[in-house]
Amino acid sequence: MKTKLEVSIPGEADRHFPIDTRAVVGKGPTADISLDVPGVIPQHFRVKLGPNDVDLRLAPGARPLAYEGRPFSGGAIPYGSDFYLDRVRFSCVKPKQETSSKLLPLLLACVVVVGGVFALLLSNQTELESSSAASEQEVVLFSEAPACPQTDAVGAARKALSLEKAAQTKRERYRYEAHDGLDAGRLYAQASKCYLVAGDQAGKQRVDKEGDDWRQQVTQEFRAARLRLRSALQNKDLNGALNAIGSLQRMLQGEPLPYTGYLASTQRQIQLELYRIRKGAEKIF
Repeated sequence: MKTKLEVSIPGEADRHFPIDTRAVVGKGPTADISLDVPGVIPQHFRVKLGPNDVDLRLAPGARPLAYEGRPFSGGAIPYGSDFYLDRVRFSCVKPKQETSSKLLPLLLACVVVVGGVFALLLSNQTELESSSAASEQEVVLFSEAPACPQTDAVGAARKALSLEKAAQTKRERYRYEAHDGLDAGRLYAQASKCYLVAGDQAGKQRVDKEGDDWRQQVTQEFRAARLRLRSALQNKDLNGALNAIGSLQRMLQGEPLPYTGYLASTQRQIQLELYRIRKGAEKIF
């Protein structure tokens, strides 16, 4: 099986494009992987597969990608990591059964030596899965918005417009500052209450529509990241789990939620497991 580029466009089923060694992503016949997405130029970026990571290169004049919440014009990233072009998510995924023929003899030799390490990993993995089961509680991202701080119609109208503009600014920064997605949804909700106090029904309907659509998008992306974490833990894909935890932590940064404590605890356990595996492998040499 080949490595695949996973493409997730909001509102559509995920697509998977096989890659041999490299591929150009863009729009139209000159691209190896053609996407009909606004803002994508004919040859937008190039993906090149390496033994341990994926090398991305942005074409001149192309709008930047986003990786780990920051603008990204190119470089090496680990397999399975998410990167974005606006609302479109990309990830290069290796087939799970792929094993380098050069490493196979070494891996077979390692089995006996580090068997105890994997037994310990399996024991602690049970603890991880138990903790994961305890984390299945629903996470409320958007609670009831506070009342409009202005009680007079004129002041409420000014405040509503200010909140709406702030929401739009936060929304634009979302791909680079993931927590701004939550802030934008909450600002839209409070702006709606101020438009109500101001008696501006048109303004209220506008921010209600924009806010509902935006909150739905952020909630869907949160649930997708949470599902990736759950699947990675079940499949004992520790690096994949760390990537998913990082995405969730960036989105929930500063939020006083029990789930953030679960994420931090799970992250520490996984990092400990990876450390033990590395130390066990070092004994062979």
